Amino acid sequence: MVERLTPAILPAYHPSADMDRSPLARDLTEFVLPFCRYRHLAVTCSPVWRLFALCLAGLLAGIPILAAAQEVPELQITSRRYIVIDADTGEVFAQRGADDRVAMASLTKVFTAIEGIESASPDTLMTTDESDIFDASSTTMGFGAGETLKFEDLLYGMLLPSGNDAAHALARNLGYQPGDSDEQAVERFVARTNQRIRNMGLNDTNLVNPHGWGVPGHYSTAHDLAAFTRYALRYPRFVDAISTEAYSASDGLYVTNTNKMLNSYDDLLGGKTGYDDDAGYCLIEVAQRDGSTMISVTLDGVAPDDWYDDNRVLLDYAFEQKAKRVAANLPITGRVVTFRDPDATLIEQNVRGGASILPLPGPVGSPNLGGVPPGVPASTSSGGAADGVPRAGAGINGNRGGTDSQLIATIGVAVMVILARAVGAFIHPNTPEVRASRRSGREVRLS
Repeated sequence: MVERLTPAILPAYHPSADMDRSPLARDLTEFVLPFCRYRHLAVTCSPVWRLFALCLAGLLAGIPILAAAQEVPELQITSRRYIVIDADTGEVFAQRGADDRVAMASLTKVFTAIEGIESASPDTLMTTDESDIFDASSTTMGFGAGETLKFEDLLYGMLLPSGNDAAHALARNLGYQPGDSDEQAVERFVARTNQRIRNMGLNDTNLVNPHGWGVPGHYSTAHDLAAFTRYALRYPRFVDAISTEAYSASDGLYVTNTNKMLNSYDDLLGGKTGYDDDAGYCLIEVAQRDGSTMISVTLDGVAPDDWYDDNRVLLDYAFEQKAKRVAANLPITGRVVTFRDPDATLIEQNVRGGASILPLPGPVGSPNLGGVPPGVPASTSSGGAADGVPRAGAGINGNRGGTDSQLIATIGVAVMVILARAVGAFIHPNTPEVRASRRSGREVRLS
């Protein structure tokens, strides 16, 4: 067995390091540093107090406390870039090139799937179009133009056989607004997906299309893919899809999962494959063992079998290392992959901008949402929140609440923002001396 790596040393805190955080994160960071009065003094506090302050700030505000998790050469991973993390805590066990921006091929469809699940109920009907058809050089679900399929059919057709046609049809239908061309509708959906990714704080990902077929400017990182997969596991409909070996669509189409590890790794929950000439062989895998869930991501791997073996080795290593740490009653000491809740970020932005606090819109097919192309029937489901969309903070088996829970969550975030600012104003009086010291950059020491 490979022994656990020596924990890296926590880096010193610098005030500029959190300047790009959300305003709420900055408020809470300042709140837990009252004994320093100004963040400029954090670097002059004793190491013990500084460590305490940073840990508490990270817990409250979602600010990752970074330490460089090391490559593990003994694992002999052949993929050029990889990461393996704990899905529950974000703990990183091993990584290499995890922050490199690169093409990720059909792993893109994980992003598209979640945006779709947030936008449509399973039975929402969608019509295919000539623009959705891809040639034989692309992986496809295999439908023709002018067919009517349920959203769930397209979701499975996108995630199991990795259908580019299904991803395009899903995005076109859900992005459409009156007057849009097919291209404009797809671009609108992709823009919404990118906004969700930005709201999560994943700034090293950018999508140009919903399927990942290589184009310039379309990229992600192993880190961002692992972080987004942590978030995606909150959605039961997503988990059900990636763990399914075969699926029969409502029009009779039968699709099978391209992920070979479903039949070769007993602990596997599911995953997503990807390949094109730019990205190479890419893979996300999720496994569960002894109450723990691990996520592995490999980019630019070696076919036909090494890329799967890479993920098997990474997952086994993560389970072993966590078991050793827990048995020794040791804390997490390395890098932690985090993300912001995109709904909370959106609410925070609205509150700060003076917008009204209103319930979030329901799925496609529910009243007053819009976005459904003319002639496409409304959903035959009972309406309300899309089935399988979780409550904020829910686990893998969570479910989404209704309007009441959304409103309560909205009010809760608003109150937290107001309290944080009020306490921050009390702790940080805006006196002439303070303003002068901030302009000059000198430290103001506690009296």
